[in-house]
Amino acid sequence: MGNVTRRSVLRGSAAFAAAGALARPYIANAAATTATVWWTQGFIQSEDAAFHKLAENYEKTSGNKLDFSIIPFAPLRQKAVSAVTSGVVPDVMEAADYFFVALNAWADNLLDVTDVVETQKSNFMDIATRSMYNYNGKAKRRSYYGVPMKASAATFHIWKSLVEKAGHKISDIPDKWDQFIDFFKPMQKTLRDGGMRHTYSWGLEVSTQGVDSVRTFSVYNVAYGGGGLVTPDGALHADDPKIKEAVTRTMSRMFELFNSGYVPKSAINWNDADNNNAFHAKQLRDAKHGRSVQEDPLEELEHPHPNPPARQQPRAQSRNQRKKKKGGKS
Repeated sequence: MGNVTRRSVLRGSAAFAAAGALARPYIANAAATTATVWWTQGFIQSEDAAFHKLAENYEKTSGNKLDFSIIPFAPLRQKAVSAVTSGVVPDVMEAADYFFVALNAWADNLLDVTDVVETQKSNFMDIATRSMYNYNGKAKRRSYYGVPMKASAATFHIWKSLVEKAGHKISDIPDKWDQFIDFFKPMQKTLRDGGMRHTYSWGLEVSTQGVDSVRTFSVYNVAYGGGGLVTPDGALHADDPKIKEAVTRTMSRMFELFNSGYVPKSAINWNDADNNNAFHAKQLRDAKHGRSVQEDPLEELEHPHPNPPARQQPRAQSRNQRKKKKGGKS
């Protein structure tokens, strides 16, 4: 049996992901019929159902087949590394790690997909395309090594019922960064005294097991004035006094929340799904997520960032891109 080229699948799939902006998906003509796809498992059932529908629509429109696997975040990251090491790679994979594309573009392990991105570039946010424009250490140049297909902003997810159970209203939540963080701390004792013995004020990601800790650090750091730590030209500004102050304030604040017991001690070993699971179990009163995983939008509040001390609004970050790997079926 023949196989769909990875370029043809990327063209079609990326267009489907941007269905609101494009009149119809572009399906490349190909004699082959099957492509292997690895996809990240959602945090709630509707996410996986949406991907099944996406794949079904692609197959109906193109006549091609997708041999896809839906895999949780942590195992997918491990599987991706093993695939590159062994050379047995899929045709298309969703990036479950912020660093995977950049590192493997540098190592010349990914195929250049500039021809795919350029045909749809006007439909992407600038930050999304820039995140996929990486440097190839062998070719000594930058190019596109992944196709953006979704982006997110890191927001605070809050259980409205727990805020109210602690004696407050949502309208009481401050709009200043530090006051916002401190506002929820006393609720932990109130809720525990009311019988919720295993509830914590914060779901702060402090683990080395996933990428959420990087996202959380970045948001806090920008809020404290460290938004220029790495500029768009790729330059690191760690010696800038303002950056040093922002990093110091960020690390001090994260340490204080964790060390004072407002965050579960198990957070030191969380992967990217664990904070979501703890939040939906109402072990956490608040958690920071990169995208909405709401099961009940009337109960679960997705709260924007309060005004940061440095008056710099945390910026949206590109996340989860499709990429093509060298060495597979093309």
